[in-house]
Amino acid sequence: MPKVVAGYKEEARKTILLTAAGVFAQKGLHEATMDDVAQKLGVSKGAVYQYFPSKEVLFRELCGSASKKVEEMLRVHFNGGTLREAAERYIDAEFERMEQGQMLMFEAIAEAPRNTALEKVVSNNYTASSKVIAEFLDGLKKEGKLRKNLDTEYAAKFLIALRHGVLVSRIQGLPKKEAKRVWLMGFDSLLSGSF
Repeated sequence: MPKVVAGYKEEARKTILLTAAGVFAQKGLHEATMDDVAQKLGVSKGAVYQYFPSKEVLFRELCGSASKKVEEMLRVHFNGGTLREAAERYIDAEFERMEQGQMLMFEAIAEAPRNTALEKVVSNNYTASSKVIAEFLDGLKKEGKLRKNLDTEYAAKFLIALRHGVLVSRIQGLPKKEAKRVWLMGFDSLLSGSF
């Protein structure tokens, strides 16, 4: 029997995670099944279980990658132009992800109080995301693009809270244009020093 190459295994895991993200986004944690993931992939349920022992483990791993996604989005959208333009590109990308149903964060946050393992993942994601954003803001301070007295640790927490609030407001019916304006007002207050 031929050996499975490590790169292939990692690629298979990524494919399962990507597919599962769509399934969980569409059906939610409680309604989605490993059968749904396997069917979407066109493989047997056993093939999925070779990589993930349960639906909960699969969901936790998806949620655990959130800080990497934040870092990737920061690199992509806060690259070139003014900081305000970058903030605008970033929130537009978040709205697009939301429209594509890729907001597992809300599913995880809702489930976390009832699931200790998931609560730990959500908490770790928050800590890691805050750190990624604070480091990014520190870099902007060194480049002279942010005021020197900005507390980047609390600014990062402010931006996460603002992002969550704006996205929840969209779910509650706030039109995209108004939600974007709220985000930019918050971002402007951070830049202007009134924060």
